[in-house]
Amino acid sequence: MFTFPLLIQIHVIAAVVAIVTGTVVFSLPKGDRRHRFWACVYVTAMMVTTGIVIFVPATVLEFGDSGWGFFHLFILVGGVSAFVGIFALFKWRRTRDPAWLRNHQIRFAFSYAGLLMAGVSQLSTNPRFGLVNALTPSQFWLSFIATNFAILTVAMFFVSRYLAKGDPRRRYAMKI
Repeated sequence: MFTFPLLIQIHVIAAVVAIVTGTVVFSLPKGDRRHRFWACVYVTAMMVTTGIVIFVPATVLEFGDSGWGFFHLFILVGGVSAFVGIFALFKWRRTRDPAWLRNHQIRFAFSYAGLLMAGVSQLSTNPRFGLVNALTPSQFWLSFIATNFAILTVAMFFVSRYLAKGDPRRRYAMKI
């Protein structure tokens, strides 16, 4: 059995909270008090998830002996995307321009997809979980790329089908 350092435990707990609350946010009517509350929980969990990884040394795909690795790059991607999504919401509140609201919705949809992609990637590449050692390098990278491409494709489908069309001020992003 593995023992995980405290930073990794906090990272994993925050990521699970973000996955659960992200699902809640997408299922709620947009703009009401519950949406805003759960969205704040999601953003906080995402900031903890990405922020704490700054202090965790890379276990795979490390850049030399720096302690930083390939997955650390996504701290920048996730952080910038979240801040732009928050900025877009503030701009929408100030201007009521629907383009800013749409930008907010799309940024956070891809933020959630990125969270899922990072989780799958980390679980599949971490030597502690055995997958990387059970496959040949070509099998591993093909499954890694295919899985992440599938998540991105589903996200792009939902964004193009539900968020990039229609009035972004509607109460639900998706008609269920």
